[in-house]
Amino acid sequence: MNAIKKIPSWLGYTILFAVITSTFAFMFSLTDTSLIWSFDGIAQHYPILVSFHDMLLHFIQHPSQGLTHWSWNIGMGADQLTSFSYYVVGDLFNYLIIFFPKNQIEFGYSFLVLLRLYCAGLSFLLFTKQFNFKKYSLVISTLTYTFGSYALYVGLHHAFFILPLIFFPLLALGIEKIIHNKSMWWLILATLITFLSNFYFAYILGLGCIIYVIIRYFSVRKEPWFNFKSSLLKLIGTIISGIALASILFIPTILYAFKSTRIKNIFANGYLTYPTSYYLNLPGKMIGLGGTFNFWLLIGISGFSFLAIIYTLSHFNKYKTINAALIISMIGILIPAFSAVFNALASPSNRWASLILLPIGLATVIFADHLTTLSKRDLTIFALTSIGLVILVWICNGFIFKVHRHDFSEYFLLFILIGILFAAQLFKWRPATLISSVLVLVTINLISLGIGFYSPDSSGYSKGMLNKNVAKSYTQNYYDGAEKFVKPKLKTYRTTIGPKYHYFPDERDNFINTDYFNAASNLPMILETHDIASYLTVENGFVGKLERTLQNNQFTPNNPVAQNDYRSSLENLFGVKYMFVRSDKAQKSLPYGFKLVRDQNHQPKLFQNGSNVPSKENEVGTVLAKNKNALPLMYTQTKIISQNDFKKLSVNDKEQTLINATNVTKPISGIKSVNYHSKTKNLKYTVDFDNTNLITNQKDLDKSDFAKKANQMTSLNNRYASADKIESILEQNQNIEEKLQKQNQNGLHYLTRDALGHSIPTELKIKHPNSTKHAELYLELDGIQGNYNSNYQIEQIKNNRNALNNRFETKFAQLNLFRKNISTYNNGSFVLTASTKGMSNAVTQLGTDELSNYIPKKHALINLGYSSKARKQINLKYSDITSMHFKKARLIVVPFNKEYQAQIKHDQKNSLTKLKTHNNQVSGISHNSHKSVLTSSIPYSSGWKLTIDGNPATTQIVNQAFVGGVIPAGNHKIKLTYQTPGLLIGKIISLLSFFVILIISTIIWYFKKIKVND
Repeated sequence: MNAIKKIPSWLGYTILFAVITSTFAFMFSLTDTSLIWSFDGIAQHYPILVSFHDMLLHFIQHPSQGLTHWSWNIGMGADQLTSFSYYVVGDLFNYLIIFFPKNQIEFGYSFLVLLRLYCAGLSFLLFTKQFNFKKYSLVISTLTYTFGSYALYVGLHHAFFILPLIFFPLLALGIEKIIHNKSMWWLILATLITFLSNFYFAYILGLGCIIYVIIRYFSVRKEPWFNFKSSLLKLIGTIISGIALASILFIPTILYAFKSTRIKNIFANGYLTYPTSYYLNLPGKMIGLGGTFNFWLLIGISGFSFLAIIYTLSHFNKYKTINAALIISMIGILIPAFSAVFNALASPSNRWASLILLPIGLATVIFADHLTTLSKRDLTIFALTSIGLVILVWICNGFIFKVHRHDFSEYFLLFILIGILFAAQLFKWRPATLISSVLVLVTINLISLGIGFYSPDSSGYSKGMLNKNVAKSYTQNYYDGAEKFVKPKLKTYRTTIGPKYHYFPDERDNFINTDYFNAASNLPMILETHDIASYLTVENGFVGKLERTLQNNQFTPNNPVAQNDYRSSLENLFGVKYMFVRSDKAQKSLPYGFKLVRDQNHQPKLFQNGSNVPSKENEVGTVLAKNKNALPLMYTQTKIISQNDFKKLSVNDKEQTLINATNVTKPISGIKSVNYHSKTKNLKYTVDFDNTNLITNQKDLDKSDFAKKANQMTSLNNRYASADKIESILEQNQNIEEKLQKQNQNGLHYLTRDALGHSIPTELKIKHPNSTKHAELYLELDGIQGNYNSNYQIEQIKNNRNALNNRFETKFAQLNLFRKNISTYNNGSFVLTASTKGMSNAVTQLGTDELSNYIPKKHALINLGYSSKARKQINLKYSDITSMHFKKARLIVVPFNKEYQAQIKHDQKNSLTKLKTHNNQVSGISHNSHKSVLTSSIPYSSGWKLTIDGNPATTQIVNQAFVGGVIPAGNHKIKLTYQTPGLLIGKIISLLSFFVILIISTIIWYFKKIKVND
């Protein structure tokens, strides 16, 4: 035992960290899974890390060219520094990926996950060591801090979200140093790495530090050694110094973020309080896996930490500081506005809850320090509160102990821990025996918690992880090898993926079953196919504004372009030359101008699927569609449309006019402004309902399946036990049918379900189908309003069905229904699908509990595709909703004719010649006999600088989203050069602050040395 006591706490933590992670590694080897999540892991984080590996390698080989550039492979094109700063550029751990060969990046990815997790524990250990706790207490608390549910879930889903667990203890340590009038360097360095790593984390941690400082002020304000003014000035000075040093990354990143697609949000997604089920689930979230994962709330602490919280609360006056932090945290979890403030005034995401682990960790180390001196009162409180927790979970689940199946083992270990504590006191165990027993049990508890997350026998999380060595294979086979055919022909043009091209993993197929949906992914960026889509937290706000102006039905803040909803003119404007299409989707409608690439036998050229990833996609390959109408990356346009005139146009006309003229912010002297004449047409239609299965009278009922079931349960003369109830149901359906006919006489205005909860199939029959030939067909919906059944109405619908089946709810069944109702909530989501010959599309309203992409959809423009043939009707279906109201519903056709084709040819003819792109540069030669507007599809940034024949010229925003400028008549050498906005000033501030801090530190050191010598 004496030898064990001599082991440093960091070494004890390291040994047990290795033991715990080894058991995890063994489990992952049994399931043959990796640490890469099959959703955002492979779609977002892995490809960005691969790209960063290439960036580092290029920088080492060509240091004079810098680390980050403008990349033509990030969607429409983007700055690597500002696009990747949220993920990799400021995260110092990611720079270690350079030591892994490219074929071992998957292993490097996993290594960095574990390294961050290990450093989170070291950071906490460093913070707690200043308080002179016992070694074993430090080890126990550090392990529980490191292996809580938050880290175990986040570490394997969004690895960089472990960073706050590392930074917050370091920031708190720096604050403590200043409060105690010690070195300021800790806080300067902690602030520096925090603001370098991620501006979002810096914001969350900044608020957390403010709360920490306020709490600590009230705890030390009466201490004779505490100097408030001095401490406050030092805090402000060190934080400003750290931010100034980080300016080289922070300033460019924050400038970009303020102009991104995320800058406008609905505060707390409209929540004043969380749904009732959220509060009822809270007791079950305390220990173990924590039940349903919603609103990003993960607590799931070990049983030891739970008792630690009880211990500090039960000794309230002695531990006021920690208890204040715990109480503030508990209150914050209850209030959506609190979470929204921490989430940059956006959705009510509880990502900030990672900060709670620090006071919980402190409570844990205090409790561990007092293990050998616990009183009978303490043990009694532990037993009663643990039993009380179990009872509370039972009550909140509707008087059944409904928890995750693995959590039973967590509760079992909690009561074993309490038993050990009772036994130690009853049998007067030696301290060493008690401590060893607790340490072993805590280790087993944390191992059990990890197994609970990622054992397929315990939870479904393991199913969400990629199999080993699949990431590289999946990337290589993303296009089935078709990219090798496309890339040599691509030049400065772009690509997209076809309808329902990637649905990885297959579970997404159940989310929305429409032809136009695809899973977002960044894999195309490392395959260098110039895919127009990108999947990033921070996206170009100008491109986002264009997509929202044109009502791109696929728009989300972190994937604003997607596939442009396959709208022909948008694809042309964005320079889409090739589309990768699943071979089984080749018969679907393609945008106008796209034709399948064919082989020598005049069959679609097929690229066979070679992926080893289990997927329905394996059954088919890839074919290519080539677009003859793609516009060049840069061309000149001799006609403009002003912003005021542009705003007056309909959405479809706005899109079409951008083919004919360039939209500019203000008139340009010498360039003709056009008055666009609409080519679109509104179609007349009727709304028809399929009433085949709508039961409105006795005759309908006798023919229904309900009658057959009822006959089996009763005699023929007594089919239904409740005639009055049956009559009421028939009357309800009669009223529904009458209301549908009445409200939809003059167009689509109302959809609803029948009294049994069944949707009623709806058709929009086009009066003049020939008008849809050689045109794109759109369904435009305005004033969308969804209505949802209350729990009472849901119960009534179920009662209606039971009545027709001659079944009646028992009191026990009613209790189960009550339990179900309190455990679920309506999040306002719905899917309305419109289908016509050749294509289906949908407007999808994500729920208010969708924390990244929630946008209320009151308007929708649904593209139903281009066809050279007539379309007679549109079928409507909807889900997750009771009824829908529409203020206006229009069918619109956008014709594509010779006039359109001539304009496309004109724009293509005015392309800059000798067009070349390099890192941070694009150049070409203009040939226009008239003064014109340089029109591009390069996302606008103030970092672009234009020169004409070597002379500087002014850039401007064209077509809402792109960079352009005014070009004189004649032949001219055009060059656009890019420099990250804010990077130069950031470098200057970082450099100056470094020298200022160095000089001040030297002066302080010098005077301290003189004082010592005196």
